[in-house]
Amino acid sequence: MRIMNKIVETMKEEFLHYVWQHRHFDFLKAKTTEGLAVSVVFPGYHNHDAGPDFLQAVIVIGDMRWVGSVEIHCRSSDWLRHRHQYDDKYHSVILHVVYEHDTEIQLADNEVVPTLELKGLIPQEMFNRYESLMSVPDMLLCRPHLENVPSLVVQNQQSEALMERLLRRQRGFLSLLESCQQDWNELIYRTLAVGFGCKKNGAAFELLAQSLPYRIVRAHQSSRLQLYALLFGQSGLLDVGDHDDYTERLGYEYDYLRYKYRLEPIGMHQWNWLRLRPQNFPTLRIAQFAQMLFETGNALSDRVLKAGLQGLYNWLSVTPDDYWQNHYQFGKESSCHASGMGMAITNSLIINAVVPIRFAYARFSGDEPMQEDALELLEHIEYEGNKTTRVFEGSPFPNRSAYDSQAQIELFDQYCSRKRCLQCAVGVKIVRP
Repeated sequence: MRIMNKIVETMKEEFLHYVWQHRHFDFLKAKTTEGLAVSVVFPGYHNHDAGPDFLQAVIVIGDMRWVGSVEIHCRSSDWLRHRHQYDDKYHSVILHVVYEHDTEIQLADNEVVPTLELKGLIPQEMFNRYESLMSVPDMLLCRPHLENVPSLVVQNQQSEALMERLLRRQRGFLSLLESCQQDWNELIYRTLAVGFGCKKNGAAFELLAQSLPYRIVRAHQSSRLQLYALLFGQSGLLDVGDHDDYTERLGYEYDYLRYKYRLEPIGMHQWNWLRLRPQNFPTLRIAQFAQMLFETGNALSDRVLKAGLQGLYNWLSVTPDDYWQNHYQFGKESSCHASGMGMAITNSLIINAVVPIRFAYARFSGDEPMQEDALELLEHIEYEGNKTTRVFEGSPFPNRSAYDSQAQIELFDQYCSRKRCLQCAVGVKIVRP
């Protein structure tokens, strides 16, 4: 009895979802708590939004065929604890699947919800393996079990995670494309801007690009001074630091362009400076972004969608005008330093902006060779070493290129950190070898 109570306490709904979805229980003995035989024709579609756990299930209870929703809990009383009795979405439930039945559940019309108790129907060995997996004191829960998982399963799951990451980015791009009036140049411009801002100032760069449409940038791409003036003026950073001849020229040019296009700057408070190295200051990043746009001319989409890896490196490895060789901020002279784009930020732009855009555009236009080309770019860029990919160190997960590191970032963010092991082929292989 004590062992059974422990199982109930440690039971997780995720495990029951997996058991139900894949019918890993003794379905020949499945009966409702009232003694009616239960036959699962279709377990339903797993619902990850609000409402019952599985939708459009097809269940035969006794002699009656039902189509509707299935709700899953560890105990029947969880229905009341989650206050489903007050939510109309749960009126479509045709079967309540629980590990332990401890109370009868009724709908608003006093109709009793048929309940299937899984206690005694799930193989004990499967639950033991799942419990062992969940109790590992490691951010990579599957690490101690990986020696028993075929390498092909690991590699396939990693490749699938990369595709999920790119498809998720594609959905985001399609949504962004609507706000860009279906203009891919505008989308590319905004996405590259976020990439130049990196994590600390990506949001500020996004606001900057939104406040300065690409059509205006394109109209002034032949003038470096005007491009710099537009971007620095819209950033609100022309008022940061001491003024000198350079900032006076930019300010004068910006005042004219601001009046011409009725522009409103985003404000200097949007930018983060705390704990940034000088080479990552937003002023230098904006100068690099402006220089990149100047050197691109009217070929922005061609560079992103068609250039090979070396062409991308040549394009993105820009050096802003001479002022930034001895300045990190306006009016504050420093010792001479490299002001161009480093390899790390260039790789980051290709990985996080160019490749996802190229992949999304390829699927949007039905261009399969371009889709393969986007994936191939990742295979020729070095593996990213960061706090997320370090979780996979010493494991069988491949770490040959950015193809692998991007996949591992997705695996950790969407599966490992959320303990969604039963949605991962590796976890499934461990629980049910």
